[in-house]
Amino acid sequence: MEARLTRLNYNEILMYLGHRGQECPAELEGQIHRCIEEVMKASDPRLVYRRLPVSNGEIKGFPLEGKDMPEILLHCQEAVLLAVTLGPRIEQLLMRREVTDMADAVIMDSCASTAIENVCDHFEFDLREQLERDGLYLTDRFSPGYGDLPLHTQVRLCEALNTTRRIGLTVTPNYIMIPRKSVTAIMGISDRPQKLRKRGCEVCSMFLTCPYRKEGGSCHE
Repeated sequence: MEARLTRLNYNEILMYLGHRGQECPAELEGQIHRCIEEVMKASDPRLVYRRLPVSNGEIKGFPLEGKDMPEILLHCQEAVLLAVTLGPRIEQLLMRREVTDMADAVIMDSCASTAIENVCDHFEFDLREQLERDGLYLTDRFSPGYGDLPLHTQVRLCEALNTTRRIGLTVTPNYIMIPRKSVTAIMGISDRPQKLRKRGCEVCSMFLTCPYRKEGGSCHE
């Protein structure tokens, strides 16, 4: 299964930029579209995944911390370990703009965040569609740092998937992924339809510091 990146969701980019429905000046709108084009040109999406057996909510050979992930996997027979990156050119583009044009850098960071979610969503959609043809069902995508799944889990995910060699993705001692615009995640595969969890503030690791909540909103509205 290949990584796919399609047209970015403009409204999602505005959300990352902190807009709340106010009118976007024509000059800013033009700047955003220019940044979208540059991010799309620099993106080289890559992914790697692996299916492992699951028993009683535990992934064979990959013990999990916390309660959320075992609960999600409770009725699953397999788990999917996933790693996705936009590649090193995005990292280089963002670093250059952080030095030469901070306004562009902020917008491009939002565009790249939207882009990596775009790739992850396409993978999830494609895998879900493939599995359902075989009478199997996919759970939600759950990433380290979300709920009570520790952020350091992504180190073990990258080791299990050999991401350094296969897609050029590494993790620093502070658990920062390089390239930064990368995602690791776990999903479950079951022989019965799975109830998809509500994506809400209460299970997010940013619950106490989220800027959206401070303004009375949320990123999933």
